[in-house]
Amino acid sequence: MMAKSDIAFVIVSYNSAKTLRGAIESCIQAVEEFYPQTGIVIVYDNASKDKCTQILDDFSQRYPQIFIGKKGDVNLGFGVANNRAVAALQSKVYVLINPDVAFKPKIIPRLEATLNSSSDIAIICPKLLYLDKSVQPSIRRFPTFNFLLCKYLLGEKLQTLLYPFDYYYACMPPPRKIVEINWAIGAFMMVSGKYIRRHGLFDERFFLYFEDVSLCVDAWQNGYRVLFQPEVSALHLYQRSSTHSQFNYLTLIHMISALKFFAKYKPYHKSWQLIALILGMYSKLEGIWRFLILPRLNKLQPDKIFTLNN
Repeated sequence: MMAKSDIAFVIVSYNSAKTLRGAIESCIQAVEEFYPQTGIVIVYDNASKDKCTQILDDFSQRYPQIFIGKKGDVNLGFGVANNRAVAALQSKVYVLINPDVAFKPKIIPRLEATLNSSSDIAIICPKLLYLDKSVQPSIRRFPTFNFLLCKYLLGEKLQTLLYPFDYYYACMPPPRKIVEINWAIGAFMMVSGKYIRRHGLFDERFFLYFEDVSLCVDAWQNGYRVLFQPEVSALHLYQRSSTHSQFNYLTLIHMISALKFFAKYKPYHKSWQLIALILGMYSKLEGIWRFLILPRLNKLQPDKIFTLNN
C-alpha cells in the first residue's frame, strides 16, 4: 500500500555517510516542527559501500512513524532512485534533498507557501550557500551546444574569453525577491506533487547529471514555471567531483549526459547530428559507459564522490 503525506522529503544516498546524517536530521526536524502528522522522510540508498545503510537502520529504529529507509541492490543512478522513492509515496509536495545539504526547518513552510500560491508553479528552489556562507551559483540558464562544447574542449577560462555565455546569470544583479529561472541544480528542489503525477519526475535516460536540467526544461515546456526564492537558504557542502582533474570518469559521465540532453530536445537536434556524424561517438560512448565506466563508478571510494547531482 502506498504511503500518503502532505509533504515528503526525499534523499538519494551513494557513499554519502560523511554528510547523510546531517541531511536526514534537517528533514526530521522540519517534519517534527511543522508537519508532525503529515510529513515523511524517505532515503533511497544506491548500494553504498560505506555506512549509509547503517545510518538508515538507525533512523528507522528511532523514527519509525516518519522515516523510511530503502536499500537498493545496485546503483540505479540519481534520477531513477529519486523516481523509485517518489513512487513509494503519494504526497502533495516533494522536497528533493542531496545528502550533503542541511537547512533550518523554517524555510520549508515559506517555500511551500510560494509553491502553492499558483497552480502553474512546478518547482521552487532556495539559495544555496557554501560552508563559508558564500553563495553557490546554483541558478543557471539552459546550456547551448556551443557553450558546452567550448567548455569541454577549451576549459572554462578559455571558453569564457572565446565564447561568452551568461550561464550562471552573472550579468544579472543578484535577485532579492522570487524570480523565474531557467533551471536550478537538483541539490534542493521543492516539486509539486500534482505536477509529478501528471508529467513524472526525472528522465531515467540520465544516470547522473543533466536530469535536473531536463526536469526544468520539461516543466517549462509543459506550461509550468520554475522559481528561485533567494530570501531562504540552505547549506550545501559541495565538492566539484567532475572537475577535480582535467578529465576523469565523472567528467565522461557528464559529457555523455550532455549528449543525451542535446539529443532529447528538437532545438539541439542539428548540433547533435553534426557532432555525431563527425565523431561517430555516441555508440562508442554508450559502450564505454556500460562496460568500462559503470563498473568502475560502483567501485569508487566514498571520498571520491561527495554529491550526486552536480
